[in-house]
Amino acid sequence: MALKQVFQRYPYMREVLITIIVFFGLLFTATNVNQQLGNIYLWFNGGILFLLIIGLLIFDKRLRITYQSRPGGTLQAMGWGLAGWIILLFISVFVMKFVDPVKANIGSVMLLLGATTPALATSKIANWLNFGVLVPYTETQLWARATEFFSDVFHIDISKKNVRTLRVLVLVGIFCLGFMVFHLTSKGVPVSSSLIVVFIMMFISLIFVVIFQESRQAVWIHIFANGTAAYLILFGV
Repeated sequence: MALKQVFQRYPYMREVLITIIVFFGLLFTATNVNQQLGNIYLWFNGGILFLLIIGLLIFDKRLRITYQSRPGGTLQAMGWGLAGWIILLFISVFVMKFVDPVKANIGSVMLLLGATTPALATSKIANWLNFGVLVPYTETQLWARATEFFSDVFHIDISKKNVRTLRVLVLVGIFCLGFMVFHLTSKGVPVSSSLIVVFIMMFISLIFVVIFQESRQAVWIHIFANGTAAYLILFGV
């Protein structure tokens, strides 16, 4: 059976394939670039596959949310990701006016998104790929997968028609807080403006996941955010 036919018959297989590719990328990171970063996200990577398998076996043997739910539309997904990143920047600037006026500008917010990166090794290109591509995919996909898992556990219908309901917003909000706490504890990010921006980014990302019923738009938001921040920090442009 051709790979395209496999993806059409089993939409989750695209996610499995990408996750496996990212796994080997993180394995290289753990052994050659940054052991701490690689090890943390290797566990996250395994968590994606674990929640995917549990969702298929325990619940309705299908996934409502996959990395890509329909063929094609890659440029459109990238466009929505770019739009989500721009929305993130402007919302963050608005919030910063009340929290930290000094950082209430686009440039500062871009750099705040880079404040969550662990200590960098010597290779700028390798670290840009890690922080700008591998980490965004792994974090976004794990949080999206966990959101669907707990929506099944608590019988919450995460769909476009319910995106504004209290139960969906509370579920999304809890995972955004969890994402923020992860950056506070595991990454050592201090309680600051950075955590507020991190919360806003994950909130927009998960709302996109609920609306589109796939995660690639959210992954692109994270890639644009992290990739730009990492480029500014690593290459000093």
